[in-house]
Amino acid sequence: MSNENPAKKKYLFDMIGVFFILLIIMSVFTIIVLTLPYDNTYIRESGANGNYIQIFAVMAAATIIIFIAGLFYNAMIWMEGKISNDDRHLTRSRKLLMSTSRMLKIIFSRDFGRHLRIFIVDSIILKKLWEISKIRWFFHAMILFGFIGIFILDLIATAALEIFHTDAFIDPNGLGKLWIRDFGFDLFGLMIMIGLFGAVIRRFVFRPKQLVTGQEDLLSILLLLIVIVGGFLQEGIGMASGLPSHASPDEYSFVGASFAYFLPAVSQEVYAQLWFVHAVASLVFIAYIPFSKLFHLFAAPLANQINEIIRGREEIG
Repeated sequence: MSNENPAKKKYLFDMIGVFFILLIIMSVFTIIVLTLPYDNTYIRESGANGNYIQIFAVMAAATIIIFIAGLFYNAMIWMEGKISNDDRHLTRSRKLLMSTSRMLKIIFSRDFGRHLRIFIVDSIILKKLWEISKIRWFFHAMILFGFIGIFILDLIATAALEIFHTDAFIDPNGLGKLWIRDFGFDLFGLMIMIGLFGAVIRRFVFRPKQLVTGQEDLLSILLLLIVIVGGFLQEGIGMASGLPSHASPDEYSFVGASFAYFLPAVSQEVYAQLWFVHAVASLVFIAYIPFSKLFHLFAAPLANQINEIIRGREEIG
């Protein structure tokens, strides 16, 4: 008779199911990246060589494939875990099938609303961290909310520009161009930058005894800073160079305008090269996530919710 805790078995199956669903989502995203025309990107609007776009599309698809492989790698680690003596004979494919089935049952169950509410409160709003430290909550929230905001706006802008060709996102005075492409991205990017600088100060200035900073932490913070600050530098150079794609009132592109005051004007070709460097840095960051501590940005909220589901099952049982 097995002495394993049944909750561990359920937790393992549920985590595998989460990873499998993420694999499907990222696979679909890869197909979309490869099929988009990229007619309205900043690099295209600058009039630079279209080869940069083609190279970027291929690299972006490769990056997402690496990201998917990282998710699959983590799923394999979970499936290597000892579930129970009774289930040692199960194959990985059988475990994957069972875990995915359980996750779908949760999604379509009548308790899904309650699980979603708990997920938002604990994993998005970070209620528990708020109760521990308001300062830590603020910096964590800046990074988390910033990433969520940029991800949502990026989906909206990409669909509007590349799929529906919405005039409001293309016209320099359109509401989509001003409020989403200019103001929205600047706002959420600034939030991430504030959170990162707060993390740097906490780790390298105040240095709490319980907080251990290793080389992997340094690399993660460095990559994030390169991507976020590099994005603002790119925007500032585009504005300083008078590129049509970056034409925006200062009150909308308020962070980019601040950088533009001390950045030089460059040619379209130099701008395209800088854009490509920034794009590669962003892709490297994305590919690195599943193999680093940054993976907790995805796994921790999901794990918190799964723990809550398991506790609910145990209370019912």
